[in-house]
Amino acid sequence: MTTPRATREHATATAVTPEEVTPVQVAPAEVAPVQVTAKHVLFVTWKTGNAPAFEAAKRLGHQVTLIRSLRMEKSQNIDFDASPYGAFVDSVHVLDDATDHEALRACVLDVHRRRPVDGFVATVDALVVPVAEIAEEIGVPFTAVRGARAAKLKHRCREVLAAAGVDSTRHTVVTGFDEAAAFAATTGYPVVVKPARGSASEGAHVVPDEAALRETVARAVGDEVTYEAGILVEEYLTGRFVSAEIGLSRGRFLPLAVSERSTWDRHEALETGTTIPAAIGAADHAAVMAFAEAVVGALDLRLGIFHVEIMLGADGRPRLIELNPRIMGSCLPNLYRLAGGGDIFDLLVRVHLDEEIEPRTPTFDRYATVRWFGAADPAPRPDRWPALDWAATDYGDSLHALTVRFPDGDVLPACRGNLGNFGEVQVVHADHATSIGIAEQIVERTADLLGIEVTG
Repeated sequence: MTTPRATREHATATAVTPEEVTPVQVAPAEVAPVQVTAKHVLFVTWKTGNAPAFEAAKRLGHQVTLIRSLRMEKSQNIDFDASPYGAFVDSVHVLDDATDHEALRACVLDVHRRRPVDGFVATVDALVVPVAEIAEEIGVPFTAVRGARAAKLKHRCREVLAAAGVDSTRHTVVTGFDEAAAFAATTGYPVVVKPARGSASEGAHVVPDEAALRETVARAVGDEVTYEAGILVEEYLTGRFVSAEIGLSRGRFLPLAVSERSTWDRHEALETGTTIPAAIGAADHAAVMAFAEAVVGALDLRLGIFHVEIMLGADGRPRLIELNPRIMGSCLPNLYRLAGGGDIFDLLVRVHLDEEIEPRTPTFDRYATVRWFGAADPAPRPDRWPALDWAATDYGDSLHALTVRFPDGDVLPACRGNLGNFGEVQVVHADHATSIGIAEQIVERTADLLGIEVTG
């Protein structure tokens, strides 16, 4: 794969990219600054985009320890050493694989022995449950183990919500086509097929008919890695795709934002972007937030900032797509700041230190949009980096970042999950439609320069 350094030199439209930005110190909109006693915050992550969280913890006066995961950094073409995290971290421990529970546990216990840990922050799906288990073992407040396990096992999450009367979306776990077809006969087509445990839209499909279902289930049966926890088939939900960003601290919910999501029409399970905040009315906003609170409460997650993906039906009824027991991912915390919400990482640190936090509703004055894109179909890898300086010239302050990073190899693989994206554009504008329109126009123009169809 190309290195982030090569990417920044040859395919970045502006000097402002997620890896290069020195985090801006912005007073959070949600909480008032408080004087705190220095504590020990332990981050477990492989995301360079979490550098602002390290900075927030350091700015609040805390000792910061980081546990990295080398294998995942390499697999996702992440050069952690090129990110600006070093100035904000007091000590770093690099594991070969932080998802190896025993290796992670041994490292955490050693860190805790040297100086007791006061709070954990884990922002990656695969690490939330292991960190929750270790935090419970040593008695440090964190997201509840039982709730985190249920949230990550999608059919178990639906069972808990159904028992609590929160959501009754029909679903089943299948081992083959006959069971899947029998389920589809009760709901009608399309249906959704996805891994029972997974993230980043990998392995998720909207299946239009029986022939496609047979083919999709056959591929899933043969993919024991993606579907290792089972093949989940769900009722297809219609409406407006949004997400609720919501915190929970000492039994009090912290409403943060409702974001709107976009998907690709050729593969509806693939998310192509987000706009913060969503352009919805007050009644719909209230309904989405109330539903998110009910979901998080039913799972008894207890502590954290959560990303709840929701389908808001035409009748105003919210239905769960999935619950992520961690803060919104990718560049979305930065979009939150660009839209005027403040520094959500400051809040994240304070929540995970189990501080008393007074709920406040952020006031957004702009719309921040991201669009991700990858190859629509397998395509030859371009010989040259596309010239992208036109974007900054043509769109000025509305453009926050435009990056293109090609994977290694002679062919760009077809993008069918978020990990397959090679491009990202971030835009901020006072007008909702203009924010989205500029982002989509930049994706189209970039695709024209590359000479390929993309998933934007």
